[in-house]
Order: sequence, then C-alpha cells, then structure tokens
Amino acid sequence: MCLMRALRFALGIVFVFASANIGHADTGLPLRGKKGEKPNVLLLTIDTLRMDHLGVYGYDLPTSPSIDRLAAEGVLFTDAITPVPMTAPALAAMLTGQHVNKHHVTENAGTFSAQVTSVAEAFRDAGYETAGFYGNEAVEEFGRGFGTFHKFPVRKAEQGRMAADERGVEKGIEWLKGAKEPWFLWLHFIDPHGAYDSSPPSRSAAFEYEDSPELDKKLEHSTKNWVYGAIPRYQHLPDTYRVGDYVRRYDGEIVGTDLQIGRLRDWLEKKGELEETLIVLTADHGESLGEDNYYFQHGKRLNESSLRIPFLLRHGALPSGKKVDAPISLIDVYPTIAALVGLPPPRDVDGQDVSGAVFGQSLGDRLRVTYTVTPDLQVGIFRGQRRLHGRPRKNEDGSVQVDDFPLVFLTDTTSYPETRLKPRDHRKELRDMKAELVDASRKIRDFTAPSVDLTEKQTDRLRALGYIE
Repeated sequence: MCLMRALRFALGIVFVFASANIGHADTGLPLRGKKGEKPNVLLLTIDTLRMDHLGVYGYDLPTSPSIDRLAAEGVLFTDAITPVPMTAPALAAMLTGQHVNKHHVTENAGTFSAQVTSVAEAFRDAGYETAGFYGNEAVEEFGRGFGTFHKFPVRKAEQGRMAADERGVEKGIEWLKGAKEPWFLWLHFIDPHGAYDSSPPSRSAAFEYEDSPELDKKLEHSTKNWVYGAIPRYQHLPDTYRVGDYVRRYDGEIVGTDLQIGRLRDWLEKKGELEETLIVLTADHGESLGEDNYYFQHGKRLNESSLRIPFLLRHGALPSGKKVDAPISLIDVYPTIAALVGLPPPRDVDGQDVSGAVFGQSLGDRLRVTYTVTPDLQVGIFRGQRRLHGRPRKNEDGSVQVDDFPLVFLTDTTSYPETRLKPRDHRKELRDMKAELVDASRKIRDFTAPSVDLTEKQTDRLRALGYIE
C-alpha cells in the first residue's frame, strides 16, 4: 500500500459510519471522494466470466493482468456466486438486491417490477449523475434511474462478428469527460459471451494448455442452441470441433475485455480520480466448458462453472491486496455499495451489506439461494461448506411441483471441483438442508411472471446469443 493510501485508510478507520446509513459502528467512514464529498462509483460487470479463468483466482494463463492488478490494489472476495446463471435475471437481481419472486425478470427480455427500486435510482436520488452502457441487449429495458443508458456501438474485429467492449469503454470515457461529480457509471461488458469470435485468435495463440483427453475431444456442430454433448448452434466457429480450441478462444475473449478494463483504470488514474472512485467488478454468471457434458453454454445447469463469479472492490481508503473468504452473492451488490458510500440502506432486499467483511466482521452462517429460470427448473442452496441442489418434480402437464425434490445432490464446496457426498453419510445435514431447499423453492416461485411479447428483433437477438432455439 503506498503512503497516501495507507494514510487515507488509517484516517478512515478513526471515524465511525453514520449508523442511520450504514449500521456498522466499527468499520470506519463511508468512502469519500475529492474534498470529502461522496465518491464516484464505477460498476463493472462482465458477461459470462468464469471466476477460475482469472489469474487472481489461480488460473495459470495470463488472461487477466488488469483485473489482477485491481485485485492487488483492492479487496478480493473468494466465495461469490450468482443467484441465477442467465444475464437479465442475474443483473436484475444485482440492480435491485432481490430474487426473481420480487424483481420478476424470468428471461432475457423485459424489465423488473415497478414495485422495486434499483441501485441506479438510489444514486440518482442521492444527487449522482448516472449512466449505463451495455453490450448485451438483454438489459436494454433496465434503464430506470440512469440519466444516460445506451448499448455499445460496435466495430468489426480482426476476425469474426463484433468486438463491443473497446467501444463500450470509449463511450464510458466520453461520458465521464462531461459528467458532474459525484457520478455513478455502470458498464456491462459482453465479449466473453459466445460466440467466441469477438477477439482476434492472436490474443490467445501462445497460451499453452496441459495435455487432456477432455480438451482433445472433438464434438459435432449441433443444429440446436440448447444441447448436451455437442457444440450449440450459436457457438459454431468455422471448421472448429475440438474442445480445447473453443476454450482457447474463450480465454482470448477474456483477454480482450481485460485490456479495456486496464484502459479505463489508467484513464481514471491519469485524471487523478482513481483513488477517490469506488470500483466494483463482478460478473453476471460463468460458463460451462464441458462440465456436466454441457459445452460453451450457461443457464440450464446449477454447476460451479456457471455459479462462481469474481467480485472485487477498489478505493483508495479500502485495504489493498486483501482477500475475503466471506460467502456473498450478486444480490449483495446494491446494499453493499449503498453502505460503502453512505446512501440509505435499501428496503425489502434479499441481499445484505457485506462491507463489514472487508474489516474482519463475520457474515455468519448465511443461506444463499440459486436457481434457473428455464423450463428445466433447478434450485440450489449454499449453507456453510455445503451445497444442495436438485430439480423439482414435474406434473404430467409440465407444471412444476416446487416443494417435491425426488433427487437432490449434496456437495462439499471446500474443494474445486466440489466433492459429491454420499447421502447416507450425512442424513441429518441432508434432511435439514432439504427443508431449506423446499422453502427457497416455494419463495422464488411465489409470483406470476409477466408475459413478454418479443419483437422480431428481440427474437433474433436472443437466438443469436443462444437463449432460444
């Protein structure tokens, strides 16, 4: 930690959070910007980013030097999950701090319920200038509270379809040049989402992978977007059938987005705004690269590769190079940011303020809920070092019996990959967790999903991203 950052941190912990706003009496001041005003906030989310493909989480290949640098300068959470592995429902949960039974976003179209308040609305009401720029049109109707809200312009990459994230950072910087402080800016990056052709192959060409039968496996190109044991239609790369070649291209996509994150960080530093800006970086969900025989997809499986996401915080008054093992979820983003900058705590949220964990406070033995929103409904819970997940029974008419789980899986999360446990060796634990699983299943389905009439453009876009057949 440099001398100036150490001094800011030391001064910060002398003071006390305003209890009406934060509720943590021993963790220091709300973060501040220049001249003691509220800090700027930069929220960065990366579509389809696996936690375990970043260097800071132990990946051997140099996919993420810029993200790794932010983590070294800030606080890295090692146990973060998404509640749902699909973009719009996940980001609705992030923006509102609520699960699907409250925000009502069940597919990659539409907006959240009028009865909920988003983090952007909270910042707008607190006097912030707000903007959001996004690469995935699944969130195009999430603009409430943003003074500016636009999709990234795109350009042709060296090869392939479009590289959006470079232009997204250009739009973000362009907006920042005229923004009044304090500002709140959300950038949702898209390039790691399939198809893996938005970055030139040269970005990962030199990466060396261990010999592996799984990586050497060759798969057929399927005519379907939702498929097991084959390459889904939207992921087809010309004359490419080997699993390892797709993994390489996925890593190259991460490199491309990481370059843009570094570019944005360096711009803030050059302008003298980096140390007074709260940077929050996370992802909507991960990606299956063959786990469960599910290749280059997400949304239908509650597996580690889809649920585990990165999460880090950076500000000049926060510790640097710190790792926090506290269990958190994407629904914690809103209440945590509000606490860190001194906004009133949001009401009626499922997430919780986890900022205390940065300063050594325990979050306790909390329950975290996960689920799918596809017709193939699955529900899961995390409790301590255990995860329980399963699929509710379906009726003959296709409806779901949300409280009947004929088959569940209990796993130990202390290892990666998780270790599946034998039910007969954990009978009481399984019984207690299954009761919690059923209760969670009932709650998340306790609403009527609004119908969304898709336009032809939306249908084409969802099909191109693999969300519908």
